[in-house]
Amino acid sequence: MFRESKLPALQICLLLLGNSLLSAQSRETASQPPATTRIESSPWQFETLVLNNGTEYAGLVQAMRPEEIEFAEIFRKPGQPMSAVIRAIDPADVVKLQRLPSDIRQLMMARFQQFRDRAAIEAGSMQAVVLKPALHAGRTTFQYDGRWFALASTADEESTRRSIVRIEQIFGAFRQLLPPRVERNPRVRILLFGSLDEYHTALRKMKLAIDNLAVYTGRDNTIVAGAEISTFARELAKIRAAHEAVMRDTDADYDRFREQLAALSKLLARRGFTRKQITDEMALRKAAWNKQYDQLVEQINEANRRNEAKFNALTDRTFRRLYHEAFHAYLQNYVFPPDQIAVDRWLNEGLAQIFEAGQLDANTLRIDAPPAITLRTLQHDLQGPTPLRLATLLKADDDSFLATHRTGSSQRHYLYAWGLTYYLVFEQGLLRAGRLDSYLANSQRTRSDRFEQLVGMPLSQFEAQWRDFMLRMQALR
Repeated sequence: MFRESKLPALQICLLLLGNSLLSAQSRETASQPPATTRIESSPWQFETLVLNNGTEYAGLVQAMRPEEIEFAEIFRKPGQPMSAVIRAIDPADVVKLQRLPSDIRQLMMARFQQFRDRAAIEAGSMQAVVLKPALHAGRTTFQYDGRWFALASTADEESTRRSIVRIEQIFGAFRQLLPPRVERNPRVRILLFGSLDEYHTALRKMKLAIDNLAVYTGRDNTIVAGAEISTFARELAKIRAAHEAVMRDTDADYDRFREQLAALSKLLARRGFTRKQITDEMALRKAAWNKQYDQLVEQINEANRRNEAKFNALTDRTFRRLYHEAFHAYLQNYVFPPDQIAVDRWLNEGLAQIFEAGQLDANTLRIDAPPAITLRTLQHDLQGPTPLRLATLLKADDDSFLATHRTGSSQRHYLYAWGLTYYLVFEQGLLRAGRLDSYLANSQRTRSDRFEQLVGMPLSQFEAQWRDFMLRMQALR
């Protein structure tokens, strides 16, 4: 008979295990060649389709047939991943169809195809990554040599490949928004540890006392990162195998169940039950079995969904820290080498936080919305009795920011650095028309003087405008 008790016990165990792994992590508060620069840098443009009932869709026509128009409605809400719905529309219902010029349409279709194939592309890219396994202290480690970075990993192979693909993507995305000014060698070095114990051991050897999941040391040109990804990945594989075993057992049970039904049908016939009575009894027993089977499948699917969600949350948090530190490395190596131009620490950290919170759509990094928690926390601090003054932020040195890993007070420096940089980038076009270069090149003046020249007004006047803007801003996610 159906062993109903197997799955609930398994599901509870797995979900508790997932929570324990995540709680440990939460302490930290292509086979396809790259797209051309033209595809990556051109802005999104859409075709529009209007129905006779007034409904309007924005997206791209996928196919035109006499019986239907296949239209991809594309959604790009600020701060959210891009999504699309493919609609089959009767041409008789269409009152207006605005098409793109053929050259622009070709570019947009190529970009949309990147989005549609992203999962397949990433999977293909993961397999295309050339890893060199090595035996170190009795265990297998992996080495990778790429254009932008060299990586050494103690994580499992799948997690290592996934990390490499994501980091390659983010370096490509950085190029779109801050094009490289220099070609630097040697490449950035990345040390990826598959467990937090290994990570903290490495930090102690480097004499670094921090709580973040990743850190970039400019002195060594090295990013060090760690997470329990490998542990979770192994447990997730065990979970999937256990679920598959449950389904195999259930299939075997069903074969035995069918044999029992056949034997029961013959027994009932020998005892004089009518054909209808036997048929009804068989139908009832089959319905009960199917109900149990459907419940089992739903429970397994729900367990898998929850565990995948937990794993995705874990990897997302890890990748965002990697993106943050990768930006520091990219800025130092390819845009503003410290021996040529010094980047103010508040600006460096502010930009890193903006890029960290971005959404990757194919090979495009979207930094078009503020993270809700960060914005709300800053707004709360600005409304407090003693908000951090911008003059203090502009003068903050490296130690003021490094201290945030050990004290809550300096966390405000990161918070205000994000808010100030966000305003400058999105409201004053800091990344456009050489404004950033001009600001950084003016190093002979004081930081306050340089900043006032950048914004074109006294610091006190600017601070009042900035504060008002940040308090009025709404979080979009």
